[in-house]
Amino acid sequence: MKQYSLFLLMLLFTSGIIAQQKKPATTSKPSTAKTGTAPKEAAPAEAPAAPSNLVMDASFEIDDVKLLKTYGQLPLMLKNWGSPNEAKADLFNNMAKASKVAIPKNDLGTEEAFEGSGYAGFRAFTKDPKKTRTYLQAKLSKKLTKDKTYCVKFNVSLSDLSKWGANNIGIYFSDRKVQNANTNALTFIPQITEKSNAPIVTMSGWETICGTFLSTGKEEYFILGCFGEEDNIKLEKVIKPATQEGMISPDAYYYIDNIEVIEIESVEGCFCGKTEDRDPDLIYSRSSAKNMDMKPTEVVNATSIWFSYLSVEIPAMFESELQDLAKLMQANPSMKIELTGHSDNDEQNETKTKKIYVGLALRRAEAAKQFLVDNGVSTSNITVVGKDNTVPATDKTTPMGKAQNRRVVFQVK
Repeated sequence: MKQYSLFLLMLLFTSGIIAQQKKPATTSKPSTAKTGTAPKEAAPAEAPAAPSNLVMDASFEIDDVKLLKTYGQLPLMLKNWGSPNEAKADLFNNMAKASKVAIPKNDLGTEEAFEGSGYAGFRAFTKDPKKTRTYLQAKLSKKLTKDKTYCVKFNVSLSDLSKWGANNIGIYFSDRKVQNANTNALTFIPQITEKSNAPIVTMSGWETICGTFLSTGKEEYFILGCFGEEDNIKLEKVIKPATQEGMISPDAYYYIDNIEVIEIESVEGCFCGKTEDRDPDLIYSRSSAKNMDMKPTEVVNATSIWFSYLSVEIPAMFESELQDLAKLMQANPSMKIELTGHSDNDEQNETKTKKIYVGLALRRAEAAKQFLVDNGVSTSNITVVGKDNTVPATDKTTPMGKAQNRRVVFQVK
């Protein structure tokens, strides 16, 4: 009996194994380790999101234009926009029926939108006693971050029926909302203006105004318009386009569109329009006022060398002059000199985000010293100092002006 029972148990166990082997292959998942199947590739990491524009309603788009009929309606139609005083800025749209606020042709001129279907407008200057200058004001989507650099852009077009173009047009960043119970002009100093702060006279099409701003961490609002007392505003008379109908107004009136405030890693990431005004290879050079009758001290004091943007490498154009200086110092072994390195404002701003550029001015002076030492001058006869951007050779903000500030000057101690 026991043998019979044992036989039944073995028969059942064997049947279970056979049943398992006869199950369809689709009911079990093959093991990767056993079959040698290649492991499933991991999903690629998502690329970091591009920095967002901190200006809300940056191109002045609206869905319902039925209420848009006259000037001064920007704060009414777009809740993110307002004015810092009682004089309200204007809004235009290509679906508006009223000629005052239509696009492209309106009572102030003719201009298509830079982007989308709308743009805003402000009066930068006027001789009409019944009119006032107007401004746009908005709160950023978030407060700016301390020591971060921001690329700021806006597009302007002078209306065709303006009599003048004006300067001092720009953006002023503020830590608070400005609300004046009057129509007086604002005298803040804008941080972003046209590069040379010249009158803006572009009528046909748009001009992009662009610059970088280093935040203190307090800025949360900005104002756009023409700043300063009337006596300090430069005007340039313009000619009405031949195809434009209407009477010229004693104003400087501007359309404004597509405003951007975007965080960037460095000033190199802010490109202003189709042409970039800073050439990283631009090196300032001038003929040193030297002659055969100069004393050794005068020769040294007349020596300077300049550098390309963010570079400490001595340009080849100055090597011959430094070699002659080394020979002069060897002939005057008791002469001791001081080399002072300098940088421009843009380079100094780079140090806020890229520590590799800290001490750039000093390293330029050290590079000049090493060149002289390599050419036979005693290291004990040379001291070096770095002044960063604190002692500029010029206050000009042109590319050549900035290049002039990237230098090492030589002085007998």
